Amino acid sequence: MKLYKKEENGILEVGQILYTKSFVLKLDRELCKGCELCKLVCPRGAISLVPVTGADGKAEASLVDIDENKCDFHGICAAICPFSAIRITVGGVKGYPVVRKDAFPVLTRDIKVQSEKCEAGCKRCEETCPIGIVSVKEKEGGTEVSIQKHLCASCGICWMECPEDAISVTKFIDGVIDIRSGNCLDGCRNCVDVCPLDALDVDERGKVYTKNMYCIYCGACLPVCPASGALSIERTAVRHSPVESGAWNKGLEKITSPEGLAHELAAKRSYKAQERVNEINDNPQGER
Repeated sequence: MKLYKKEENGILEVGQILYTKSFVLKLDRELCKGCELCKLVCPRGAISLVPVTGADGKAEASLVDIDENKCDFHGICAAICPFSAIRITVGGVKGYPVVRKDAFPVLTRDIKVQSEKCEAGCKRCEETCPIGIVSVKEKEGGTEVSIQKHLCASCGICWMECPEDAISVTKFIDGVIDIRSGNCLDGCRNCVDVCPLDALDVDERGKVYTKNMYCIYCGACLPVCPASGALSIERTAVRHSPVESGAWNKGLEKITSPEGLAHELAAKRSYKAQERVNEINDNPQGER
């Protein structure tokens, strides 16, 4: 077995080469926003966040680093990444082993576009998208809006800024971000500088405040906050593809809380009970 790690052209690559198969993980630095979700769910502790000293006193997002000696290449980190910054290849085939084996879900990216509603010449969604994945083109017969859905973090800014209600977005993580400005260091704007989705800003008094409707609770702001107790994130639920596994239960508990896990398990039990009731109602005589 051979392990390796390299970084070229903004791509961090770690790999494991066996006699019969190779495992490769690639992290795209341009797509990665230095959030904490991959670090939280990694069961091997292979992922760390490295602080970055910004130029001109401006904070920069933490760099995600991966220990090739600990990585198991199962793809849990890739499945949970809201920015699709991580890719796994096993034997030359792209995909996430934990997802293929129904051991871990993928985030539900519920994004709908109705271009026929768009007003000619309007590019509000394209102009306001913080990560530049929305494009608007005028074509014969009307306006065409396209979103790179696999890269969408579901912040919903395009939806909220659309004057014609032509876009709808459902967040895949629910939660609350809280700024305790009394604990902030004077003049510190680190969280605002690194937020990838414009969910934090500064008011006329110079105080940092949250735009909770834009936040996806990724946690990119947490590692750069120098003041204890100034910033906190509580994740309450995660929308994802159907799955039942211990690996996901552990991951969900790390992302949210024991209460968040208990809520999901209770919802699953309720859903199964309702399914059983429906089956009985549809087949009261037990016919097969």
